[in-house]
Amino acid sequence: MMDKIALFVITLLLTLKVTKAQLSWKLLHNGNNQNGTVPKPRRDAGIGSDLGRRRVILFGGREGSEKGSPVFDDTWIYHSDTLGWRLINTKIHPSARFSFVSGMSGEYFYIATGEGRDRMFYNDIWRFHIRMEKWEQLPAQEKPDYISHNQWSQSKDTILTPEERYGAAGGIYRNESTKFYVSLGFADIRFPNTFSYDSVGKSWYIDFAFSHPYSPEFPHGRCLHSGTMIAPDDLVIFGGCLTGGSTGGPCPSGDSWIFQGKRKVWDQLNNCASPRVYSSMAMLPIADGKRRVVLYGGVEKLPQVLTATESPASELVILNPDLRIKRWEKKTVKGEVPSKRASAAMVTGPAGIYMFGGIDIESGKTMNDLWSLMGDSSAVDKTETSTPCTETTFYNYIMLHGIFMVAGWGVLLQWGAYIARYMKHRDPLWFYLHIGCQVFGLVFSIVGFVCGVLSVQFDHFRFTHAILGLVIMVLGLQQPLNALVRPHKAEPGEAKSPPRAGWEWWHHNMERIRFSNLVPGSMLAASFTTL
Repeated sequence: MMDKIALFVITLLLTLKVTKAQLSWKLLHNGNNQNGTVPKPRRDAGIGSDLGRRRVILFGGREGSEKGSPVFDDTWIYHSDTLGWRLINTKIHPSARFSFVSGMSGEYFYIATGEGRDRMFYNDIWRFHIRMEKWEQLPAQEKPDYISHNQWSQSKDTILTPEERYGAAGGIYRNESTKFYVSLGFADIRFPNTFSYDSVGKSWYIDFAFSHPYSPEFPHGRCLHSGTMIAPDDLVIFGGCLTGGSTGGPCPSGDSWIFQGKRKVWDQLNNCASPRVYSSMAMLPIADGKRRVVLYGGVEKLPQVLTATESPASELVILNPDLRIKRWEKKTVKGEVPSKRASAAMVTGPAGIYMFGGIDIESGKTMNDLWSLMGDSSAVDKTETSTPCTETTFYNYIMLHGIFMVAGWGVLLQWGAYIARYMKHRDPLWFYLHIGCQVFGLVFSIVGFVCGVLSVQFDHFRFTHAILGLVIMVLGLQQPLNALVRPHKAEPGEAKSPPRAGWEWWHHNMERIRFSNLVPGSMLAASFTTL
């Protein structure tokens, strides 16, 4: 009997030890407002972690998703020792904004870019001194000693700065870097470039510039993606929205990349998480030299999406950047978990990852609770693995666009042209086969064209693939109309009439022009970033 009790106690202790070593969520503050001493519910805020003093810094954000929702310019500090928030009153501070890039290094909490009230976009950079509790705006470039103030004021228009934008990713690597990164983002167009700010030399530098809009070698312009620094010059990004703003592509997207700042190159990672926008990302505290990145939450269903496997609230997607071939995997957190949300602010803490606020996916309610994902990088291997990366279902209008266009332009219309060119000895069979292929091919193409238009949220026909597609469709639609007015075919031994010769010239050459446009259009489509 005693042996059984001892075995039970040992088993229980071992179970508790393993459970404790796994990743787990812990509610630090439920967000209940006590005499105005709690930040208002918000999304798209900036967050930093003072690792030495175990404090969390929060700035900005917006109250909701609707047009005209309040945008905040307040600064808060959460104290782990008192388990409470404190509002920091400063005369000088950044303008109210949301969807900006933020990060913490040393004594400073940095923010840059973002969107403010009335669609005001920013490209400024600020930092908050955590000990002195003061904000200061940093110069886009510090004036060299050898240039006079008058000369400097006249040359400011030529100073290198990121374009005004919101929805970018980046930050600064923990407490070990002086470089603050801003990558991609959106204003009137989607930006494909990456900048870094030297906080010592106080100057912006461009690390990656736009080269070709359809190259598969780097991520295409986007916004609303998540990202985090995994080394002083290495940035991971995931997902986002690629369509609209003079570009086309998936929205949401499910591709992920690592930017290596020293080499100035992007490397694409494996697909694992379901495509999403407004997701959150941060690194776990490093243990035993291991790095692990956590991707959490986000919006998976948008107008472009037909069906998608939505991730449960308990799911985390973890990246191991230490492998030679870096890979994502899905993990399931046991016990109490936050409600599934998007646009939450996340940052590495001393014992895990802090997460504040965001918008509840199910209710649409904006949150102001503070959670901690407890555990370091060593806890990942002890946390239960979820579904394989391959078990993610996702279909959108871009996929239907591709399917119908391949069936219409790539198969049926091609066969219709082939039959007309090489099977005229089977008269009149060739004619009926030609007409059948052309009619069904054009119907498939029209459906594919409509799906392509539906896949772009705004600014249709403002990028190369869309313009070529519109030209091809116009040429395709005129062919059956052209066939309705075709002149009488000459009888054997009878010369062609001028109208008939002119009609054949137009009919044949429009077909050639149409297919010559189809080839580059297909190549441009195929080069798009993976869904």
